[in-house]
Amino acid sequence: MNILSKSSEAIRVELINRQIPIPLYYQIAQHLRGEIRERRMRPGDLLGTEEEIQKAFQVSRATARKALEELAEEGLVTRITGKGTYVAKPRLAVQLPTLLSFSEEMKRMGMVPGSRVIEVSFAAPDEEVAINLMIEDESQVLRLERIRYADDTPMAHTIDYVPPWVSLRPGMDFTGSLYELLEAAGAHPEESVHVIEGAGADPVLAGYLEVPLGSPVLRCRDTTFDASGRPVLFSIHLWRGDRYSYHVRLKRPAAVGG
Repeated sequence: MNILSKSSEAIRVELINRQIPIPLYYQIAQHLRGEIRERRMRPGDLLGTEEEIQKAFQVSRATARKALEELAEEGLVTRITGKGTYVAKPRLAVQLPTLLSFSEEMKRMGMVPGSRVIEVSFAAPDEEVAINLMIEDESQVLRLERIRYADDTPMAHTIDYVPPWVSLRPGMDFTGSLYELLEAAGAHPEESVHVIEGAGADPVLAGYLEVPLGSPVLRCRDTTFDASGRPVLFSIHLWRGDRYSYHVRLKRPAAVGG
């Protein structure tokens, strides 16, 4: 449903103030942003074309385009050439430094988590895995490969490595939270170090995540420790870049001047 109906055009013109120093494109984007986030608009709803935005708010075409670009950069809308601008599916924003499992994150956001296990087996670790788990190369680790879902939408391809001292085995049920299994085995996740990089979806990953070839993904390498500082898990996760983001709050050290 297009919210830019003729009956609302007069109201929308009044929503922007031309007498204040705030740019018109920002005022328009802020208004539309509010309507989207307050769920008066839902994913898939037609926001409108540049021309319709221009007419509804009585602004220039360039101003309308800039307002839509602001929303697109935030991941709130998807622009389709020749058709218009549509409300996008919301991104899943992970608030760091809170340490939550995937299942816990999805439930916190009101979504239903799910998993498809591709493979689970004991395997010899490569150098990266051995270094991060602080084990010898000849050790056997549990390797768990899964596709993680939120409301039946594939969100990530994950490979988790569990050290040999944690009593997890291939015959167990790995469709739920791995953190819960670790805790039940006495390996309580306490802290995690994340390395986040950009990547593109290769043919296999694109098929798993149901995205076009080359789509942006976030490659996360995570080492999780227990309270004693012993590694309990090393993970390589590839998240859909169009549906997942990390929010980090940084604080400047008091000793830094200038």
